[in-house]
Amino acid sequence: MRITPLPKAEVDKAERKIDNILEDLEEETNSEVKDIDLEDVVETDPATGQPGVHKTVDVTVQPKPQRKWLK
Repeated sequence: MRITPLPKAEVDKAERKIDNILEDLEEETNSEVKDIDLEDVVETDPATGQPGVHKTVDVTVQPKPQRKWLK
């Protein structure tokens, strides 16, 4: 099965949205994004009660080092 790639304009727009979200995360938590993973997760669908596979994003952050400059 071949998947047609998205147009570059759509990919660029999505990347800008993700960039803004990650920048907000870093500012609000005073941290730096270390790793991003897209994972498949099996959860029960509340509407049907049946298990289903969903995509989830796992973002790992690490605290920014606190720098104190000598005067």
